[in-house]
Amino acid sequence: MKKIVIAALAAGGLAAFPALAPADSAPVGAVKADLAKLQADMSSARAALVGDAEKLAADATAAKGTAPKAARAAVKPDVQKLHSDLVAARAALKADHAQLKSDVAAAKQVKGAAKELRPMLKSTRATVRQERSEIRAELAKARQALRDLRASFQK
Repeated sequence: MKKIVIAALAAGGLAAFPALAPADSAPVGAVKADLAKLQADMSSARAALVGDAEKLAADATAAKGTAPKAARAAVKPDVQKLHSDLVAARAALKADHAQLKSDVAAAKQVKGAAKELRPMLKSTRATVRQERSEIRAELAKARQALRDLRASFQK
């Protein structure tokens, strides 16, 4: 009987003082899941886009010295594939970012959540920046290969 009364008083005390109650981990868990999804989508986007850009650059380099129509026929499917992958990746990452933003806003309402999430957000931000720079570098190489291919027609 004493244990039931003590347990009831403890539960009532925690209800009366929400700061003493354990933090609600649902928003924090949602943010962690969003971060994992964002990283996974970014990694898959990087793999697809870097592969497409490398293939485009290789095909553009191989098409040098051919007729312009033949070179265009060789490169056009690669450009279309790269463009469609880029649009799909951008849409997925934009949706992930919007979901993360709303979940972070909800998690900020939980005491101590910001401190708990800060290192995870920082590492995810660094990972996304690194992968984005790798994508940009490969796209720049592909653009340069296409410029070189166009320049080879002018000679």
